[in-house]
Amino acid sequence: MLTIHVTLSLRSALLADRISSRLTAVPWAVPGTPADVNVTDASAAAGPRTVAVLSSFDAVEGLVRLGVTGLVLADDPPEDIVRAVHDVHRFGGWVSPRLVSSLLPGPPPASLTARERETLRLVAEGRENAEIAAAMFITVSAVKYHVSNLLRKFGCRDRTQLVSRLGRPLAVRS
Repeated sequence: MLTIHVTLSLRSALLADRISSRLTAVPWAVPGTPADVNVTDASAAAGPRTVAVLSSFDAVEGLVRLGVTGLVLADDPPEDIVRAVHDVHRFGGWVSPRLVSSLLPGPPPASLTARERETLRLVAEGRENAEIAAAMFITVSAVKYHVSNLLRKFGCRDRTQLVSRLGRPLAVRS
């Protein structure tokens, strides 16, 4: 029997991953969707798989890093949620088409200046504004200006989202 956990939050996904018993599904709060989905297969792999039903795009990257193999949005059609559970069972994974673009790292915009590319590389390394300023021989205010431009150009709300959108630091090399 293959165990698939269906969760509504990152916390629930972490807890479901620690459950050793054969829990078939955790109920989710989506109107019109059954409370649990039974998926069985005697020849299935031993480890449990998790389908996360998300209320927003925010937790996607963290869940993928944790090994969640199915991702759907709570407002996806109920049949997509059921399809996600079945596809995780049959094929090992499923991602809502609405989430795919948030998982693919995009190339940096062509309009980045040399200073923005250098700032982006240092931000991707996890450096703070003062460290970036020292490395680039500029003021902290100039670093904040470059970071602000990067957030705007990449459509990100903060540095964490900016770095996660890159996929990996090597993607920012010129």
